[in-house]
Parts: sequence; C-alpha cells; structure tokens
Amino acid sequence: MNLIQTLTDRIIASLEAGKAPWHKTWQGGLPASLSTGREYRGINIFLLGTQEFSSRYWVTFREALRLGGHVRKGEKATPIVYWKWRAPEEIAKAEREGRRTPPCYPFISHVFNLDQVEGLARPENDVHHEPHRRLEIADLMLEMMPSKPEIQHALSFSPCYIPDFDRIQLPHLSQFTSAENYFSVLFHELIHSTGHPRRLNRLAQDSGNRSERYSFEELVAEFGAAFLCAFCGIRTAQVEALQTSYIAGWATVFRKDPMVLLRAASAAQKAADFIRGKVVTEARDVEVSTPTESVGAVA
Repeated sequence: MNLIQTLTDRIIASLEAGKAPWHKTWQGGLPASLSTGREYRGINIFLLGTQEFSSRYWVTFREALRLGGHVRKGEKATPIVYWKWRAPEEIAKAEREGRRTPPCYPFISHVFNLDQVEGLARPENDVHHEPHRRLEIADLMLEMMPSKPEIQHALSFSPCYIPDFDRIQLPHLSQFTSAENYFSVLFHELIHSTGHPRRLNRLAQDSGNRSERYSFEELVAEFGAAFLCAFCGIRTAQVEALQTSYIAGWATVFRKDPMVLLRAASAAQKAADFIRGKVVTEARDVEVSTPTESVGAVA
C-alpha cells in the first residue's frame, strides 16, 4: 500500500530528527470521528497524529456538508485506512475453488480536520486534557484493567514483564523522575502482559526468527504505551524523548518492511483496548498476527 509506505517514510524522517510525530495532536485525546464520536484505531492514529492540527476531530467531505458545514476551499484531505469485510458466501466460494481469501481487505477514505472546516461548532470536549486529571485517569485505567498481572516494586528492579510468572517488576515510584515517566514505563510492561494466555495470547506462537519475534513484541509494547499515554493525556518532554529514542531504532526495520508498522499498530491497538476494558470485537482494524515468543523477561 503506497499510503503505508508514505507514512513509514514520514515517521522515519521524524524519528531521525528526534521527534515523535504522533504526539502532536494528542494533548486533547486520541483522534476521533466527529459524526460518530468514536476514536480512530491502529494505523489511523498514526496517519492522523502526524498532521499539524489542533482539533482531535475529523470528518469526511460529505459528513461536513450533512452536518451543516463545509470544507474550506483549497484544504487537503488526509487519507485513512478502512477495512471492508468480505461476505461469507464470497469466502466460501474461494474455499471451494481452492483459493485463499483474507476475511477483509483495505480501502482508502479521506477526512478533514475540524481546523479545515467552516460552519461546524467544536465539541466541548475538544480541548486539552486538564493537567491535574491525567494521573487520575491513568490510575482509573489501571484499576479497570481486567485480569491484571501481578505488579511488584523494589529498589533493585529494572522494568520488565516476566511471562512465566505473569509478573511485572518495576522500581519504586520514588525512583522515577516523575509520575508521568512511571506510568509510561508501566504502560509498556502492561502491553507486554496482554500477550499472556490469560489475556490475548499474543506470546504463544513459536515460529519464525526468535530475535525478530522479540523485537516485534517490543515495538508493539512501545506503540501501545504511546496510545495509552495519549488517552490519559500524559505528555511530557521526557516521556516523549524516551519513546522517540526507543522507536528510532526501528528505522531500518521499517525500511525493510513497511507493513511492520501496520501489524504493530494493529496488535498495539488490541492490547490497549484490553487494558482499557474495551470489547475486542468492536475492532474495525484488521488484526494481523505476527509471531512472538515468551522468552524470559521482556523489558
């Protein structure tokens, strides 16, 4: 998909410049549809988060007209990916003919940010997260996570998730430079924990290159932590620098296989949904499984 290659090139350039482009519009929350109120998911978060707009809300050209507004002349749309599910009879016919047909396929739609639209009121919640609530939201999200792993703290611990014991180990909160930094690290390990058989069972497969499986899982955890930080409104220079530094090493991988971005974003979205207590079957993005493995502890 040319769109994925374009996004990959854009992200590589930003990372090499020391910037995390998907944080730019997240201080008000994750990107969302104005007409439905639903948050965009997976790869679409990256596609929309790399744009220079102040609103978190987006509409199609027709939606803007239907709602009583209009896109300003000369404004450029942002492409996003939707997945269309094939009809059961189409899949059955392919199976009878001995053809492998994926259950869904991507197509491109185009949306405009509210900054590009006239005649539409900005929703009341289209504002920056209140700074004093970001840690409260993070606490509530941790409390709501179903089937939580054990979380241990000790002065001697380095952050990691141990699949064999279903346990997260972290330094004490006092050892972090800020509560925001603590939650960013905790979210990373919580995303790892969603791969356990008690949850999404992402760590169960054992095929493929072991190093590549481990590296992919680290990428999923970092993307998922970025999604959760965005949802809570945790946005500090230090947290962003840490996340940028971690993901910057993936430039070579992205160049080799741009679809890694799509697969990792999809898996990270599913993991973030689980932690937030959302029903996984609500997903509209395709879930492309990539082999990972439970090997000791993952950082």
